[in-house]
Amino acid sequence: MKKNDTFTAVCEGYTEDGSGVVRNDGFVFFVPGLILGEKAEIGINALKKNYGYGRIITILEKSEHRIEPKCSVSRLCGGCQLQHMDDAAQREFKEEKVRMCFRQNAGIEPQIDPIVKAEPYWNYRNKVQIPVQVNKGRTEIGFYQNHTNKVIPYEQCEVQTELSNEMSLTLRSLFVKYRCSESIRHILIKHAHVSGEVMLCLVVREYPFAGSQEIFETIQKKYPQIASLSVIVNRREDNVILDGKEILIAGRPYITEELLGCRFRIHARSFFQINPYTTRKLYSTAIDYAGLTGKETLIDLYCGTGTIGILAAKKAKKVYGIEIVADAVRDAKRNAQENGIENIDFYNMDAGHGAQAIIRSKIKADVVIVDPPRKGCSRDTLDAILTIAPQRLVYVSCDPATLARDVRILMDHGYMPEKITPFDMFPQSVHIETIVLLQKLNS
Repeated sequence: MKKNDTFTAVCEGYTEDGSGVVRNDGFVFFVPGLILGEKAEIGINALKKNYGYGRIITILEKSEHRIEPKCSVSRLCGGCQLQHMDDAAQREFKEEKVRMCFRQNAGIEPQIDPIVKAEPYWNYRNKVQIPVQVNKGRTEIGFYQNHTNKVIPYEQCEVQTELSNEMSLTLRSLFVKYRCSESIRHILIKHAHVSGEVMLCLVVREYPFAGSQEIFETIQKKYPQIASLSVIVNRREDNVILDGKEILIAGRPYITEELLGCRFRIHARSFFQINPYTTRKLYSTAIDYAGLTGKETLIDLYCGTGTIGILAAKKAKKVYGIEIVADAVRDAKRNAQENGIENIDFYNMDAGHGAQAIIRSKIKADVVIVDPPRKGCSRDTLDAILTIAPQRLVYVSCDPATLARDVRILMDHGYMPEKITPFDMFPQSVHIETIVLLQKLNS
């Protein structure tokens, strides 16, 4: 076998990134866009020692779950990898992905709940971060192709709001008009679905730039929903985007959004779940799994701007939130104050050090909620949680692989998973949010 050779095979499974898995002549091949059970003619793109990468030439036997992608650049853009699957196939893929991660990283055959979804499945995102490039003199906005820095231009992103799409196209035309595209690195738009407020932040190489005053005057006049308008001056040459001095142009440095009866501030650098519809179910489930009766002390690790902790505080005796990002902690304190929550304290520490501070203070925690970044909990954090020894641990994760790894460590030290519930926070993509409830075994 060699590159560009072809063969016929049937898809027998998926990789974690949604590619179909086929076999030929003792080799495993990974083929993007292929659905379980489909028979196809495959072309070889690349060969490694024991595996290869392929492409679909012709689908010979099509799955009943195959649909036409809504987006014209879905195969090139790295954002929505599953648009060729119907809802049933996406559900099956995501549930099996969680099971596979627990088999491989936790060594168990898990019982998981059906994936929780919330409509709408399109136009659901409340945040978009769009690279801007000049290619052969042409201004392009779009998203990066997988594993490259190549921007795939688009006219309509089907998972963004209509307003976000319209604003981004308006900005592109203004960049062209005032010949300032080389000065612009990214467009950041945050669109609060409940309050309706909009944030526009341009990540730029310099400020002011050519036409900046005229562009901002035009965009504010056309979109009165903009409650926050700013720039971030970022001269770095790496992939860190929201770094540098932030300059407020108009409005306030944040927008507000409502979630489960509370109101939260969102800054340009603030983390806030991107799907407001599934987030309601996610956070409600996390608090339900915590089993709060009003008598418990709860530790909220990686608390961000305090969303889960503030919501949980309504049902707990006392909540302690721990977060390493200073701006997020300031927001969390303001959010608690604005929502009239008095039984919560926030500490600006990394999760491991914060948990150690809880140990030193001899605070007895009944419940711990963790919501770490994609890399999962550090071993120091897990060790501190084991020392705190809460009766219940609620683990919220955006990566089932690191989740399963951490659950295995917790299982080895006396905790057992009682509930594993995936949430489709990112319809059309391969990403999954998952909650695990772990119960401490009585020795």
